[in-house]
Amino acid sequence: MAGRNWSRTETLIAFALYCRLPFGRLHSRNPEIVAIARKLGRTPSSIAMKCCNLASLDETHQQRGVRGLQKVSALDRNVWSEFQTDPDAVSFEAATAIARLESRPVLPISEPDIADLEGKENERIVRVRVNQYFFRDLILTGYCDSCAVCGLPLPELLVASHIVPWSIDVRLRMNPRNGLCLCGTHDRAYERGLLRITRSYTIRIAVPDRVRKSQPVTDWLIKYEGNQIQLPQRWLPDPELLERKFALISAAGA
Repeated sequence: MAGRNWSRTETLIAFALYCRLPFGRLHSRNPEIVAIARKLGRTPSSIAMKCCNLASLDETHQQRGVRGLQKVSALDRNVWSEFQTDPDAVSFEAATAIARLESRPVLPISEPDIADLEGKENERIVRVRVNQYFFRDLILTGYCDSCAVCGLPLPELLVASHIVPWSIDVRLRMNPRNGLCLCGTHDRAYERGLLRITRSYTIRIAVPDRVRKSQPVTDWLIKYEGNQIQLPQRWLPDPELLERKFALISAAGA
């Protein structure tokens, strides 16, 4: 039905689409948007417009000079604000809503069976795993499926890395500004403090002198010294969190 008001569930579905589609694919010809529109009984243009309205609330797009469609609703703003405040809850709600619409399990069928877990423990594990997949999609999409350090464009080898480990601060587990898209090697190097990223997004390398002249170390780490990381299309890494990571590494003596 054309012209009907958007529900919260529909807005969450549009938000989930926004999180998993690159900005350049938020248009009415995108097959994913066409399919969602058909299931919702809306036009592809209306779905694309809703995604673009949500994009206009994204600080990163605002800094890039991307203008919204000036039709952002109070509901759009509420969902966006809720995500900033409680990304865990909103991510799970959005992932669940779009999975139901697409008539698929909220978790991939490749996930180990967790049916033996009972009650709240089952719910907790499901929520954590669903949000892990949501966070991965969100971060990899922001970086156009390529490593922020070396540009490796193979999603199979990429990690949605946390800047500050959520084991240290669980509140940051689903914060997209606490995420980096890194290949497996650079994720491990970042985790161990061999590769560091300053608050100005500059790469610093800290490897032992005994291996510094090794060709593999030069090829995989040293040559990126002083470069700026590839910045995402959305949700720039929080400089305060990058600095906090620096402090954590220093405190650990790395």
